[in-house]
Amino acid sequence: MVSNQLEQVSKALGNIATEMENKAENELENYDKEKEEIKILLQEKDMQINDISIKKQESGRKKITLYTDICENVDTPSCNTKKMGRILSKVFNENMILQNQECGIRQNLPRCSYTYLAEDKQTLQIGVSRTTRADSKISGDTLVQTKIQDGKYLIALSDGMGSGIDAKKASKTAITMLEKLLSSGFDKDSSLRLINSSLATIAKDDMYATLDIAVLDLYAKKMEFIKNGACPTFVKHNRNVEVLKSISLPTGILNDIDLVVYDKELLEGDIIVMCSDGIIESSEEYTNKELWLKFLLEEIETDDVQKIADIILKEAIDNNYGKPKDDMSVIAIKINNKN
Repeated sequence: MVSNQLEQVSKALGNIATEMENKAENELENYDKEKEEIKILLQEKDMQINDISIKKQESGRKKITLYTDICENVDTPSCNTKKMGRILSKVFNENMILQNQECGIRQNLPRCSYTYLAEDKQTLQIGVSRTTRADSKISGDTLVQTKIQDGKYLIALSDGMGSGIDAKKASKTAITMLEKLLSSGFDKDSSLRLINSSLATIAKDDMYATLDIAVLDLYAKKMEFIKNGACPTFVKHNRNVEVLKSISLPTGILNDIDLVVYDKELLEGDIIVMCSDGIIESSEEYTNKELWLKFLLEEIETDDVQKIADIILKEAIDNNYGKPKDDMSVIAIKINNKN
């Protein structure tokens, strides 16, 4: 298992090194004119920079980092991030948003850096509703929603086996590792395999967790689902509901895992619903457990994601006569195009 982890680390570092080399060559070939224009415009505003990095992601989104000397006084910094953003927006003819800022004097770095990304073309709204099993005080479900370094959004749900402390430990370990690995530059496949081997190494009996991951690129208007033992994801567009399923085993059971990956275009008004198995398994009416939720979503008329999440949770509890028979979590996401 340790060997597997080291192999994935090696692969990730190799990919990062190759990517850096390719992007460095890409910068030299394509962006000299833009760099010179940025330097001139910044100098006109009395802002001096030492270096500029311009990268283009697969989606076409520009990522620009400006490097400057450290400010002499942290209380009155000489940098003006708003002016920088306006100049970059003018050069590239699209709105550039400050993604990350590193202050040399505050963070004990040799220089300051300011990273801008082209603005997303879509927005998202998120609603969450959850409860614990009737006889448990601690839920085994763990959720995360965050923006990662490449500008994409990570939304993930992990369902630990059973309920209580051990289930929570398994799901929280999986989610925490996922967030840190993706933020550090590991690809999703390597991240999941590292999580799987780590959980298997520290596992007690029955200590494992599902992983349900959505990575949203609101610039490219695309979403990637990665499932490992997780419940179906439901994509609702008007009254049509699509069901995306996973047949792989939960994280931590096997030394190697089979990932189920879906790519989907994001459309105006799409509503995505992710949930733990406490929701799906709540109904005894259908052999195909996901059908009750599919039919419910087809009937729901509101597009308020918090109301949708609340309705689903209430129906799941009512399926067992008002008593939750398992931990239950629902995430509802709505996609809107920017004008």
